[in-house]
Amino acid sequence: MGGSADGRRLLLVGTYTPDSQPSGEGEGIHRVWFDPLTGRMADGGVAARTTGPSFLAFREDPPTVYAVNERTEGTVTAFGVDGRADLTELAQVSTGGGSPCHVLATGSDLVVTNYANGVVSVHGLSQDGTFATSTALTHTGSGPVTDRQEGPHAHSAVAPDARHVLVADLGTDELRVLRQGEQVGVVALPPGTGPRHMTVAGEYVYVAGELDSRVHVVRWDSDTGTGEHLEAVHATGKAAAGDNFPAEILHHGGYVYLSNRGADQIAVFALRDGGARLEHVVGVSAGGAWPRNFTVVRGHHEEPDHLVVAAQNGDSLASLRLDPDTGVPVDTGHRLALPVPVCVLPVPLRRIRRTAASSTPHPSS
Repeated sequence: MGGSADGRRLLLVGTYTPDSQPSGEGEGIHRVWFDPLTGRMADGGVAARTTGPSFLAFREDPPTVYAVNERTEGTVTAFGVDGRADLTELAQVSTGGGSPCHVLATGSDLVVTNYANGVVSVHGLSQDGTFATSTALTHTGSGPVTDRQEGPHAHSAVAPDARHVLVADLGTDELRVLRQGEQVGVVALPPGTGPRHMTVAGEYVYVAGELDSRVHVVRWDSDTGTGEHLEAVHATGKAAAGDNFPAEILHHGGYVYLSNRGADQIAVFALRDGGARLEHVVGVSAGGAWPRNFTVVRGHHEEPDHLVVAAQNGDSLASLRLDPDTGVPVDTGHRLALPVPVCVLPVPLRRIRRTAASSTPHPSS
């Protein structure tokens, strides 16, 4: 991930805004500068004012940031990003559903999940990064947690291979399987799981269960487009359903990291048996209340890797250095006050600058 001239990295942070649903005191997409040596963060101001950008995604060619607009009648907005870390709105389209909460850029498509009614919208992208086509995929079903699973609630999407997309449906306890913009099957999870977010490592998909406070392991078969549920482990190392609500989950190195809202921890799991099994290693303080999304900022050369955690109810970001030997996050002590941060997106600014420089015509001599 590239950065500024002084080596700092660019992070874009999505927030809830007064006109989003739910509402918050954010101003849209905030710009944050991250020092990869120390973990210190600096406020770079508002990069774009847009309604409820609760999840962000980046597409490299052309450099484009996509933001959901989480509100009753959902939309998704495309922004061009330049070498100065400025965002310019390019286009906005309907997501065909309500409360869009996640966006995935994969190949030439954009996949948006709408929590309120479970609709998944697939948007074909033009060469300039704007929207060419849109398809809305509906679903039916429910689960045993009646106040949360009365119907489908699509919560996130991930691409386990080049041909398929998996959609975590919190309402139906399923991973919905998409291929070429159509739903072609489901992977059933235990009743009451409430799948929220996923991460992929090789042939395994790790699923954060928001309602049962567990992490589920699914073996994925890319040839057949099917998955097999293998096991589940407690999200905090012990039973906590009803008191703890897992949110983001990421794979990095030989570990899986999970944010736990309630316990306000980042849980660390080691991959065992080639990834078929997870072992809870430790839970460390997330550095703020109600840790929602987080990202890995990878170090270059002598720089360490870090987690940057969005503490939604703590109105702050926290940076945690990853111990290179144990994989355990260590609090750097650095915080950045920011209203209701709910998504952190690293943007490769240095690469954007190189691309822009190489495409700029040189005057003839």
